[in-house]
Amino acid sequence: MKRAIAAALLTLSLASSASGQLSPRATGAERDFESLLKNLDAREKKLASEVEALGPRQDVVDKRILARGRAYYRMVRAGLLPVGGGFEELVDHAASLERLRAALARDLAEKKRLEERRVAASNELRKVRAERAPLMIQRQAMTRARSAMAQAEERQQAFLRAFGGQSLPIPHTAVYGTTGPSPGGAPASFVQLRGQMPFPVGGRTEVIHPRGDDQGIFLVTARDAAVRAVYPGRVVYVGPSKHGTTVVLDHGERFYTVYGKLSHVEVRKGELVADRGRMGWVLRFGDKSPMLYFEVRKGEKLLDAARWLGL
Repeated sequence: MKRAIAAALLTLSLASSASGQLSPRATGAERDFESLLKNLDAREKKLASEVEALGPRQDVVDKRILARGRAYYRMVRAGLLPVGGGFEELVDHAASLERLRAALARDLAEKKRLEERRVAASNELRKVRAERAPLMIQRQAMTRARSAMAQAEERQQAFLRAFGGQSLPIPHTAVYGTTGPSPGGAPASFVQLRGQMPFPVGGRTEVIHPRGDDQGIFLVTARDAAVRAVYPGRVVYVGPSKHGTTVVLDHGERFYTVYGKLSHVEVRKGELVADRGRMGWVLRFGDKSPMLYFEVRKGEKLLDAARWLGL
């Protein structure tokens, strides 16, 4: 039974994927896990009922032993007194005494059998409950994990909806960005970056402005370029979006920056990124110039990234 439990737990742990989606194997493992719990529940119920029923049966046998023991004691004390009634009465007395002794012996044997079975059933019940307890904890953990994964999936979909991006664009501006740390370090608050935000890529960069106001921008570099955080923040999303592989940084006070079209990512979700910390790269592929998609947001509101960069 312990091997079966260990195998079920191992299968469940291996079957859960990092994305929070359960594979067909995991579904089968869950069925096996629930079947194991169901069997343990049935055994526990059966054993508990048996132990409960053995008590009254033992009480009946004990009362019977007490009554027959007293009767046997009285008859033994009587000894040969019935001899006065003749030989036949003496024979009947001896036969009754023997029958009573045999019945008492059967009762004592039944009492011993019931006691042994009750001890065995109680021990087995404790064993079943000991095997069942960690499985119940595992089931609760699985339920919490499924809930957490569902919430994480909802948050991820919300980010994808919020940071999905816009259509490709038109006006161009050529600028030069720096790759070093911000002069004097990062500002005290993200708001202070407005109009003087450092570029997320260094070197000569062509800025492509999408149509309309308050939208993200595309930064086309002349060569492979490292993508750096414009302000310290925590990585809250790494994954696909409408702008390819995307990283989203949370800078506090509901300010976010979005870095899309990454060719290579060097950070993970939950990681803290320092000011100008490297998060990945945009790389040249053939004749295609490296391009970074960049956004600034307040909550779900898309701000004008060009103005934040001082363009």
